[in-house]
Amino acid sequence: MAVQSRSLESHRKINPVAILALTGILIAALWSALIFEQGRNYEDVSRHSWNDAGSVARTFEEHVARTFNNIDAVLLVLRQAWVDDRSKFETKVRIMQAAYDDSLLVQIAVIDANGKLAYSNLDPDAAPVDLSDREHFRVHRDRSADELHISKPVKGRVSGRYSIQLTRPIWLHDDRFGGVLVISLNPSYFSGFFGSLDLDDGGSVALIGLDGVVRARGINLKLDESAIGKVVPGDRPFMKANSADVGTFEAASVIDGVKRRISYRRMNEYPMVVTVTKVTEAVFAEHNELWLHYKWGAAAVSVLLLAAGTWLARAVRLQYQLKAHLLVANDSLRTLNTIAIQAGAELGDKFYKALELGCKHLGVEMGVVGALHDNAYVVDKCYSAVFTDLKEGDELELPAHYSRDMFNSRDVVIARRDSQSHGASLLSSAVLEHECFIGTSIWVGDTLYGALGFYSTKPYAQEFDDSDREFVRLLGRWVGSSITEDRAVKKLTALATTDSLTGAKSRGYFTAAVDDEINRAHRYRRPLSLILVDLDYFKHVNDLFGHHAGDETLRHFSGVVQGLLRTTDLFARLGGEEFAILMPETQEHEATIVAERLRISVSNSKIETPSGDVQITISAGIAQLKTGEDFKTIYNRADSALYKAKSLGRNRVELAGSSSMIGV
Repeated sequence: MAVQSRSLESHRKINPVAILALTGILIAALWSALIFEQGRNYEDVSRHSWNDAGSVARTFEEHVARTFNNIDAVLLVLRQAWVDDRSKFETKVRIMQAAYDDSLLVQIAVIDANGKLAYSNLDPDAAPVDLSDREHFRVHRDRSADELHISKPVKGRVSGRYSIQLTRPIWLHDDRFGGVLVISLNPSYFSGFFGSLDLDDGGSVALIGLDGVVRARGINLKLDESAIGKVVPGDRPFMKANSADVGTFEAASVIDGVKRRISYRRMNEYPMVVTVTKVTEAVFAEHNELWLHYKWGAAAVSVLLLAAGTWLARAVRLQYQLKAHLLVANDSLRTLNTIAIQAGAELGDKFYKALELGCKHLGVEMGVVGALHDNAYVVDKCYSAVFTDLKEGDELELPAHYSRDMFNSRDVVIARRDSQSHGASLLSSAVLEHECFIGTSIWVGDTLYGALGFYSTKPYAQEFDDSDREFVRLLGRWVGSSITEDRAVKKLTALATTDSLTGAKSRGYFTAAVDDEINRAHRYRRPLSLILVDLDYFKHVNDLFGHHAGDETLRHFSGVVQGLLRTTDLFARLGGEEFAILMPETQEHEATIVAERLRISVSNSKIETPSGDVQITISAGIAQLKTGEDFKTIYNRADSALYKAKSLGRNRVELAGSSSMIGV
């Protein structure tokens, strides 16, 4: 009675409520992991957005400063020619015009000391227009400083076009004010720079004076003429005297009212500010779409887990009820309990142990779990103390007298040699000469999966009783439940570790696995290389062919990568069109060979889509692990190499390169 009491107490600990609670914990863990990953991905997207905008702003600032410096140098040369020898002034003007892009210079002009137009390259014989009211004339007339002045955009009275005036005062040899030399720049010149940028849909760059007046603005790869001359609010950070020279903020645009993420830089040499903006909604569009897919996927898995947990709890409750009524003192209870509480083993190992215990309990020599197909019985697992020819994966032709209806009832089937039901044993005499068989169907949900059967090669001394029938029935249900649970766990694991679109590993799985590989490389002083890959102009694929074609392109690229890598390499999608390849036991030059093969394979392949054939290229950055380096550091070096590859024209592989690399 004490043994029986302990047995019943053990069963009370494993109850349907615990199964439902565990199901709830799994669902909560799934959503917690997804929410955490969503937050981390959001921060990554935000950080990359700011970094990209800051890099563009720095490049734009250098471009503007270089342009202004060059024009100022021209002003100084022409001013000296005007004062020294006006007969050569026209020749120098033509030389300067020939040296610059036609889209840059609108007009080169001279205003005399009285504010009258004294010269214009557009019309050397033009009447002396009165320009004494112009700001760029009054600034130099009213102060003696010899400084470059950059005007607000004005409409020329001779050219008839909007321009930005860069001016210098003219001082005669007797130090008298002799007028103003003017070079008018076309704001549309900067559109040439805008066209070289990729700021996503709605992105813009702008040149703004510290007076708040917009000098030039480019959006969607072209000049926005409607923005020229508009005034930005004084509350913008770059308009405040005590604010940092470089910064970021988020605000609604004064020009189009769209909420934007704005990165700015004050120019050191000139009273100007350059800004780079990205539409907030566009920055997070792909992130939000991916999060929506994850939510739907998690919802589906949650429903599946809840259904499986409910079904399993109900099956366990029914199992315990039947045991309590029929098998309380029976050996079958102890055997089933031993089978059911197996922990930590693979599914096949659990089945093998269950078949072994089942054979001992029933007093037979062989047990088989297998799947039923149209005309075949495929062995999943087999246990036999005397017969060893049958093995996992064997596909056996079903006996001539077999009928599928025998297992559709979910009942226990018993067959003896030479009886009419002998075909129900699933194994023909040619496979195994057996005297008797007891078995039952295996159901996964509402689908007949296969059958569980036990065989004896000797005449069975006694009839199988109700206890044996119940044992086999419950064991068959346990097998079906185990298969259902195993499938659910594999689906959950795949969702958590694999990118559903490309089949590459997820970012979360990758970052966790990388730390282990880096620690191993440091411990054993072995080389390790990281390749960061970015699909060139991937946004154009979505824009020209549609997002379905973009998905096909990502899947195609992933297939090419996985066809080139070793089983020890780790391939992951970090987000969007950015991927990473971690290569253990690989030096930088070896990783370069792989990356170059990948680049050539991708560039030489075509992706067939309903919208037409797509052809893409990739850029890659490679870094080899250095002594004492962690993942963040090697990632940043590889990312810098990737940025270099993109800035040098894309469709290329660049190396981070460094001394003190592990394994060198």
